[in-house]
Amino acid sequence: MSLLKEARQYIINRFEDSPKMSKEELVELIRPHYIPDYQKLVDQDLGRLANYIAARVRDEKGARQVFAIESEGKRAYVHVDKSNDLNDIKAVYKSLVKDRDGRDYSIRKVFKRGQEVAGQMSLIFEDAL
Repeated sequence: MSLLKEARQYIINRFEDSPKMSKEELVELIRPHYIPDYQKLVDQDLGRLANYIAARVRDEKGARQVFAIESEGKRAYVHVDKSNDLNDIKAVYKSLVKDRDGRDYSIRKVFKRGQEVAGQMSLIFEDAL
């Protein structure tokens, strides 16, 4: 499955012009440009299932035990409670910190935009910083 670069840019531009779009509307923008690759779809689905199963391995408190990392150019899964490889554990830690930092940046951006839209600096979201 793929899209030509021009089609992808057209869809992104349409999305950027809209303050809100339903998933159905976005899918309908993509549909005429979509080029299916059935083997790639099967491979992606198998990969999605592998990720799903790995993410479900949890300890007695519900914390994840298995995390995906890049190892030698391939995806690998590290069971942090069983691993003795410090490089793998560092890779998991680095990935989690990167994800957290990205979410923190997005939270600050949305909070700031909420303040702008409300026209006041006293806007408070329930779980605000």
